[in-house]
Amino acid sequence: MDYTQKILNLADLLGTMKNLRRRGWVLRNVKNSESDADHSYSLTLLVLLFTPSYLDLLKCLKLAIVHDIPEAICGDFMPGEIAADDKDKREKEAVLQIAKNIDYPELSELFDEYQSENTEEAKFVKALDRLDNVFTARYYQDRQNIALIEEFANGTHKRLQNLDEKVKHNFSEILKILTEGKNNE
Repeated sequence: MDYTQKILNLADLLGTMKNLRRRGWVLRNVKNSESDADHSYSLTLLVLLFTPSYLDLLKCLKLAIVHDIPEAICGDFMPGEIAADDKDKREKEAVLQIAKNIDYPELSELFDEYQSENTEEAKFVKALDRLDNVFTARYYQDRQNIALIEEFANGTHKRLQNLDEKVKHNFSEILKILTEGKNNE
């Protein structure tokens, strides 16, 4: 692939991620809901702030950046909307296509690692991905008066079971603040 085409493909990918609204918020009637790019940025910042020292920070940042990238091609599916095997297949094909389009083979390996959760970094980022939804729910609930936090917090509690005790405790404390705290305390 020539350099010009790679750059044009990258421009298209970035624009698509910026324009793709996350369906969970859209379906809950959130005004000006976040895009996939907004969410990926938010998750990456949380990774930067909360990654414990025993994990590979660079690996965690990479996993956070790529975790939703296949949605640029196959879209953002809600849990249960399509069969898990079909979703996995579509996302894998999308990641392979994107990796080829931007000439970045490692993209597929990173996405596979994130999906399979076969490393401590992947487990951590996957849990933090759920926690980011609670941060976002808190923001929308405070500004748009839409009850969202409980639904997202409940799903996050389950994800914490895969983490070591110290991280689980820290995330539980953050969840408590997000679910019980008042805005501008």
